[in-house]
Amino acid sequence: MMQAKSGSTAWIASFKKDERFGHLRFKMLDNGYPRFVIDEDLIDVVDTDVFNQNEKNRLPFVVGSQFGLNPRIHNLEGFFNGDKYIAVLSKSLLSGTVNGLHIYHIKKGEMHIDFNAVAVFR
Repeated sequence: MMQAKSGSTAWIASFKKDERFGHLRFKMLDNGYPRFVIDEDLIDVVDTDVFNQNEKNRLPFVVGSQFGLNPRIHNLEGFFNGDKYIAVLSKSLLSGTVNGLHIYHIKKGEMHIDFNAVAVFR
């Protein structure tokens, strides 16, 4: 993990205080991510099968930038497998600026993310 830029981790405290999502953990794949800063006690590194599973206590974690989502969940066979929430860390890969964490809802039968966040943490 890289050294934190000012404001790049402010979303963590906001997330932890949230009544709806703050008790959840994140799950991420072991590769396919740009550098980012996070409390390591919030995140579990998992394989693709576990990452794709719908879980009540963990959200898939991806990084969204001007270049798309990393890892490339649209290329992960089996990711769009029902009703789930997904956590997207919004980050500029050019400046390193973190805009916050966005939680999106993927509805059963959808094969894409409707980018209307149900929660935003900054």
